[in-house]
Amino acid sequence: MRSSISPRSCSNPGCRNSSQVICDCCNKYLCMEHLKDHAGRQSDSQLNSLISEINVLSDRFHHVSVVEPYFFKSLDKWRVDAYHTIDQFYETQRRNFEQFIRETEDKQRKEIDHFRLKINDFIREQNAKQDDLYLLKDTIKLIEKNLNDLPYIQCDIRPLVIDENLATIKFKKISQDVLPLSRPYQTMNIIDDSYCWMTTNDKYLLVHHKPDLYLLDQQLAIIEKTPWTHGRIYVMCWSSTLNRFIVITNDTIFTIDENLMAIERCDLNHHANIYHNWRSGTCSNTNLFLSTSELGSSLYEFSLLPSVQFIKEWTSPTTCRKDECIDDLCYKNGKFAIIIFHQPTNEIRLDLRSSTTLDLIWSIEIGRIVPRRTTGCCWLNNDEWLITDEYHFRLFHISTNGHLVKSDKYDPAPYNALLFGKDILAIRTVTGVNLHRL
Repeated sequence: MRSSISPRSCSNPGCRNSSQVICDCCNKYLCMEHLKDHAGRQSDSQLNSLISEINVLSDRFHHVSVVEPYFFKSLDKWRVDAYHTIDQFYETQRRNFEQFIRETEDKQRKEIDHFRLKINDFIREQNAKQDDLYLLKDTIKLIEKNLNDLPYIQCDIRPLVIDENLATIKFKKISQDVLPLSRPYQTMNIIDDSYCWMTTNDKYLLVHHKPDLYLLDQQLAIIEKTPWTHGRIYVMCWSSTLNRFIVITNDTIFTIDENLMAIERCDLNHHANIYHNWRSGTCSNTNLFLSTSELGSSLYEFSLLPSVQFIKEWTSPTTCRKDECIDDLCYKNGKFAIIIFHQPTNEIRLDLRSSTTLDLIWSIEIGRIVPRRTTGCCWLNNDEWLITDEYHFRLFHISTNGHLVKSDKYDPAPYNALLFGKDILAIRTVTGVNLHRL
């Protein structure tokens, strides 16, 4: 209520008194006699309105049924994936054991055959000395001991321990407000001629810091480092199937254990045309995918177990047109996000495709890049995507259905980005690595 400035009659029917206040709710002019009664009615009306709103909210609690099924769906998917990982580990270890047994039996069989031939030679030539007989007897005992030990081969295997913090329950927004990013909470300077690609296994970040490979934690502290002497790096990714990092050079695939202690070279037993100038690559749960850098880029698929083997090749125009090429490639949840560069117009776009058929799901134009520079793509939570544009110093946030959510400037120029764990965005720039909390 507020005081009336100019005298007017009370709005209450039949009242001839002059008004003294104005009701803020209904703008009625009221005298003091009718003010209390009117205020009570207005209060009752607002309280009744609040009761109606509470009743609506209470009714909604009885009909909210999407949270529980979504949680159980995620938990069930994790269980299926975990069983799949355990089965793969079991099959790999079983094959390794069977191969070990075969090799051991073959070795002992060859020793016995060789020993039999040697005894026959002594019998035929009749020139065995006493020392020869002692040696033969000792050899027989050794072979017998090896045969006796064969059934007692043991397998030392640690129990599978599941971290209690592996799954967390929290509220999750339907869509992330990614841009603008908060200021980086941690940075690392890297010299310009280091190779710009990086990858993560959610626990650690793998980057090239010439002349070494660095393994970094979420504070960019150096956990391990190892010299890299195998040439230019074109692709880095993590394979949960192998539990190893994959690093691609011009003609070779290398796998590296999580502690950077063992670097293994994978020679591809395939036709001579397999070696290319690779442009980008990504891993699914079971396979490795590599794209070539030339116009009309091809996409190669490799299995990871029991060894890295070529499966198939997709070519233009399935991958892109003859005057286009693949700039970057990212796999997630059965889909490829593919950055396509169109040479005649210097424009780029993002195609989302099925990872099994390469059928197009949606496509969005990003803009023009003159000249061609590094453009990267990374997966965000909720099946959304982030595009990095080095030339224009920009980031693009793309929704799950292929719409531009927002774009923003980013300085220094971003080469590529990736989600580091659940809520950290790592961005490789022309000067190093920045970490942002989402």
